[in-house]
Order: sequence, then C-alpha cells, then structure tokens
Amino acid sequence: MIAQAPRLETERLVLRQFTVDDFAALAAFWADPDVVKFIGGEPQSAEASWSRLLRYIGHWQALGYGYWAVFEKQTERYVGQFGLQEAKRDLTPALEFPEAGWALTPSVHGKGYAKEALDAMLRWADNELKIPLCCIIDEENQRSIHLAEQFGFRFEHNVTYHGKPVGRYTRPSPDSCAQ
Repeated sequence: MIAQAPRLETERLVLRQFTVDDFAALAAFWADPDVVKFIGGEPQSAEASWSRLLRYIGHWQALGYGYWAVFEKQTERYVGQFGLQEAKRDLTPALEFPEAGWALTPSVHGKGYAKEALDAMLRWADNELKIPLCCIIDEENQRSIHLAEQFGFRFEHNVTYHGKPVGRYTRPSPDSCAQ
C-alpha cells in the first residue's frame, strides 16, 4: 500500500503530498469565503484547517489514497487540492466507494486547472485503485457538476448533507467502462 501521495505533474501543475509546511497556505485557503461557498458555506478556523491537514497526510498512510496539494508549476503557488477520501459521511445511503473531491482558489478559476488536475488524479486512481469512485456536489455548483460529468461521474440522486441538498455522483471502475 502507498504511504504517501505520489507526485503527479501536468503541463501547468504539480500535485504532491501535503506536508506540515503547507499549513499556512491551507489555512488561508479554507478561511476564504469564496472557496467554501459550495463546501459547507462557512470559512474554517486555523484549528479546523490543522485537523484537515493531518487528515490529508494520514489518509495516505491508512488507506493508500488521499488528497494532493496542487501548485502552479511556474510560480510554485498553492492553488488547491484534489483527492480521494473515506469520509464516513452521515448520508443515507452511505457512500460505498472512495469519495473524490476538489477545490481551487477562485483566482485560478476559468484557467482549465480543474480539468488538468482531475485528469491526473483520475488517471492515477484508474491505474492504481481500479475501483468505482463517487462524489457529492452542491446542486448550485454547476461548474463542479459539469467537470464531474466530463470525467464520467453520473448523477444518481439527491441527498441532504448538513441541511443542504447535494447530488450524489458515481463513476464506474475503469474495468467496467472497458467492457
């Protein structure tokens, strides 16, 4: 089992393992109201971001998959995170596959970074995990819904999570797509 995130590179991005040195960037990211608009809606405290960072690092060690820190290659600036997790969310029905998630700083929206990073992440998942994936997306987040659908995630049904309606999407395993 993989104990830390492998380094993935795209034309313009580097996806790498989170480290404790990323705390300041991660805390600033999750404190931004525009970042959390469709992800819980409330900016997070530094304490919550610290817990998130430790969860991101530990996920790889416990499960062999997790989140990547995403940086622009040219500037080396932190721009977001993409990854997979087992969140044990209080949803009915429960999510039975690893949950894909992504978030980028608003200053890079519209540059194609989300498509680039998700492609790299899903190629890794298809090659290494070879299993179905799922995600939940706020029904108002049309950009993320469109992105998920571009990469084979299909809407299953709506659920309520923390009092908000979200869509549940599933992407079949690469083996089932080839049949």
